[in-house]
Amino acid sequence: MTTLRELYKDHFRIGVACERINERSNNHEIGNPDKEKLMAEQFNSMTFANELKPMFNMAFKSPEAREDYLPFAINPAAKAMLDWAKENGMPVRGHVLVWHSQCPKEVFCKGYEAVTIPSDPELLAKNPMMKFFEPLDPVCFTDRETMLARLKSYIFSAMDYLYGYGYAETIYAWDVVNEAIEPADKQPTGLRNSYWYRVIGDDFIYWAFRFAKDAVLAASEKYGIKAQPKLFYNDYNEWIPEKKAFIIEALGRSTEEHGSVFSEGLIDGIGMQGHLSDNNDLDEYTKALYEYGKLVSEVQITELDVKCTCTNANQEYFQAVFYKDLFERLIKAKKDGINVTVVTFWGLTDDNSWIRGANPLLFRKDLSCKRSYDALLYAVNGGDLGEPEKILCNLSDRLYDFPALENGEAPDPESFGFKFRGFGEMKLQSETVHSGKWAIGNERRFGDWCGITFDASDYIGQTIEIGAWVLTAAAEVMITADFGGEFTSVASAAGTGEWMHIGGQVKIPADLHSAILLFQVKEAEGTISPLFVDDVTVKHLYQEESFESEKHIAAIRGAGHLPFITVVDTESVDGKGHSLFVTRQEKDATVKFGISSFIGKKAKVTAFVKTEDAVIRMGLDGAVPKQLTEVNAVKGGWTEITAVAELPEELNSAEIYIETDGRADFFVDDIKVVLV
Repeated sequence: MTTLRELYKDHFRIGVACERINERSNNHEIGNPDKEKLMAEQFNSMTFANELKPMFNMAFKSPEAREDYLPFAINPAAKAMLDWAKENGMPVRGHVLVWHSQCPKEVFCKGYEAVTIPSDPELLAKNPMMKFFEPLDPVCFTDRETMLARLKSYIFSAMDYLYGYGYAETIYAWDVVNEAIEPADKQPTGLRNSYWYRVIGDDFIYWAFRFAKDAVLAASEKYGIKAQPKLFYNDYNEWIPEKKAFIIEALGRSTEEHGSVFSEGLIDGIGMQGHLSDNNDLDEYTKALYEYGKLVSEVQITELDVKCTCTNANQEYFQAVFYKDLFERLIKAKKDGINVTVVTFWGLTDDNSWIRGANPLLFRKDLSCKRSYDALLYAVNGGDLGEPEKILCNLSDRLYDFPALENGEAPDPESFGFKFRGFGEMKLQSETVHSGKWAIGNERRFGDWCGITFDASDYIGQTIEIGAWVLTAAAEVMITADFGGEFTSVASAAGTGEWMHIGGQVKIPADLHSAILLFQVKEAEGTISPLFVDDVTVKHLYQEESFESEKHIAAIRGAGHLPFITVVDTESVDGKGHSLFVTRQEKDATVKFGISSFIGKKAKVTAFVKTEDAVIRMGLDGAVPKQLTEVNAVKGGWTEITAVAELPEELNSAEIYIETDGRADFFVDDIKVVLV
């Protein structure tokens, strides 16, 4: 088959993140001959997912370490991977020199002795993992000058080792600083409130790049090797406007002591991680790509994966459609002069992804290609992914109380549509339940963004009521809706440590292919509180459309004489909102409304129409339209029209049309569809 590295050779490198098999996992790539073969065939760049991170190479315990000298000491796994890359002619992206995570706390402390703020003893006894999250007590911080000396020595000794031991021409790029921006931390400069920031200050990014640039030049001159790696700033959610602005500001910030990363030419490129979902807004992502591309000489997509948000038979289809769109945009950006040089996938196979269960990559566990692999081919050669499979929605009311299987064992929560989001673990357990035998327990978690998700995709376009019994000691427990990366609060309450019911109503937009509800908690730094969820209920209420946004369920209808439809605020049923204005010149220029979620069911449809014509009709659209009802229009006012439609299962789509007996323009508002 055509390989990705061959297909994209005229566009950009195609890379992959990988790890070396170790005593904790035999599911990694380096050390597995089949995975190594696939990598060598398909990719022409690799990134070590963990092995070159500070946690594994900062030798603060070594005899060479001093208060102002922090040496680099390569760990055996990283060396083995560098040797494999060198032997196989596989260029490497170095990841990473400076990062707030996976960095030893001790390196920020006087004498490398960490003093942490202790956890509550009772909570620690219940959850020993909290010890890992205990924050440093500022009393143990070293001073700025010492920390700068440690940072400089670590970077210089890393480059000296890599050049001195023959890897200078293997590593072609470095992520110098990773994920230094976090608007949620509310610092004036947008910087993450990390130990790097707290000990050095808001110019630690500048000094990391200054040291990296100087270290590369020094090692290149010392060993007489011309090869020099490109230097990158790397971050996630880098396409969100607020974060993008802070990134650009940080790289352009000067002080009285020095210039900026940009002004002194210390940076070669921006790394856009690209941890995406198949329902994200690619317009915003592409806009950011172009903006970064005008500021630096290279842009690299460094950690690409695309989470599947759909859980039905179309899961791989929608992911493939997204990948195809993304790569078509990347190719176009390259043609437009944006120097995209590498696209790296953050993993080889779904089963070894950092977000297992989201199936975000190109290859399955058995190394077979998914439809997303075809999507990358089609992005170049113009192939077609076809259409999604028809899926009948289940709009029935539901109760999830997780009954035991016939053999008495716990069922798989994923079989009910529940999954875990982020790092940690979700499982059915019987020790803490609200009723029955089992409840979902989330007792291991690595941040507030982690949680339990529920797939509500059957209810797209519908308003539903969701409730659940929850137990947590966290400050707040929430149900949040994730609609294509846009988050809407459904319900929240303060944690009490006792079972309590939370719930609310939410309208799921109609223009999605998946909808996710998230159970999560907020808590203080250094606290990890378990979350238990039981007796989840979902009730379908109705589908409604009041035209309060530009996105709606209406579409033009006609045979040659097509209308114009616009959302206006000049008319509405309640006199306060919006309605749909249908402008036409011929009688057969009308409008239709999508109600495909009700295929295979009987539905009652109600709408309000305002027209100067005498009669209003409603019917089921199709090759042979079927009129359901007609009413006389209220002159000068709004007319309510209602019909019951039986929608056969064999339909691929279902639309209700509204027309009048003349050719006057008309308004439509407050459409509501309920199950009969």
